Amino acid sequence: MRRSKHVLLLAAAGALIAATVAVGAKIERPKTSDVSAAFTAAQTRANSHTCTEAGNTFRVTNAVWHGTSTSSEPRLAGNLVIKTHAVLNETTGDGWVSGTWRSRNPGVGSASAHLAAVIDNQNHLDGLANGDVRGPHDRLLGNWSATIVAQTLSGELGANTPVAPDNSALLYRGGCRNGD
Repeated sequence: MRRSKHVLLLAAAGALIAATVAVGAKIERPKTSDVSAAFTAAQTRANSHTCTEAGNTFRVTNAVWHGTSTSSEPRLAGNLVIKTHAVLNETTGDGWVSGTWRSRNPGVGSASAHLAAVIDNQNHLDGLANGDVRGPHDRLLGNWSATIVAQTLSGELGANTPVAPDNSALLYRGGCRNGD
């Protein structure tokens, strides 16, 4: 009985090691790939309040935006949900935004990223997206820009417009292993 238990444990450990090596052999390292996406989303929920400090009026808004993203990278395309927390100095038109990006392309993959941006002229956002794509897994890092007109958020991730000459974004994975 004791001997069969040891044989079973050794067989299980061997299978686990073989599976780990097989999965590790399939992972490409390192990797980079330029990507871009265009998006449009409508505000579906918002909650705002204002406060006044040192003669400036600040509007704090939490909003949810639903829409679509188009991209030649299928994991960035599809249904899109952006959640934002914005603080806008209505006196100067400057502020900041933090939030999340979630895109899902059923049967293909998905992307999620943390967003941070500067607001300029009360409705123009320029910032950074940092997250992951799945199906297969890669990291996402890129510049993004958007404008808010009425209840619509429209913009680009990693596109050459509206920021010229290059508003880049990329998917990346890993680094070099020792001895490679």
